[in-house]
Amino acid sequence: MLEGQIKILIQFLIASYEMGDKKPQEFESSLTFFRLISYYKQFKWIGDCISQNAYHQVIRELRFILDSIIQAYYVDKRHPASDMQCKLEIVKEIEYLYGSDLIDKTDLSHKHHLKKLYGELCKYVHSSYKELLSSRPKDPKKIAGLEFEPDPDMMKLCLSFVNRTIDVVFFVVLSLYPEILGPDTRFGKIRTSFPQSSKKLGFELTLSKWIR
Repeated sequence: MLEGQIKILIQFLIASYEMGDKKPQEFESSLTFFRLISYYKQFKWIGDCISQNAYHQVIRELRFILDSIIQAYYVDKRHPASDMQCKLEIVKEIEYLYGSDLIDKTDLSHKHHLKKLYGELCKYVHSSYKELLSSRPKDPKKIAGLEFEPDPDMMKLCLSFVNRTIDVVFFVVLSLYPEILGPDTRFGKIRTSFPQSSKKLGFELTLSKWIR
């Protein structure tokens, strides 16, 4: 599950590591880079959850990813010279900021798109009409079972949320480090295949940051 998404994430990580080699001190203290690396494991886990029909677990993970990448960007952009320990202390001070309030505090473009995705994810994370309706089992006898029921509509929704969240992750990282996929990268194949894959997966925000 998520083979195409994992493949493009690996490509992005390879290009990011190349930039990290050029600017080791900056990347060692980058919350954004730290979060980006951690998402490989999370998206692999999300793929497993989708294959097991655990749709609501997927959506909770995606909302965390969205919150955490925007928080990392906010801290890195405002405190570029601070080391990692200092940035962790800053995170402690701004833990009350999340969601739309956090997005508004950043200088990121496309705020409407970011807020829209966050709001849609929240409808399935919080106890709500949509959450309850999509959680209710078709067979009442299975409500206490350990297996999740397949739901084609929820699977389709989750895959859409996955693509939109990865799009935001790439967009946010490229907003801070546009040179990751710049013309100077030595990975020519990635420069060719990445925009093609992004277009196929509908990564409109990512493509808006593409350096030709």
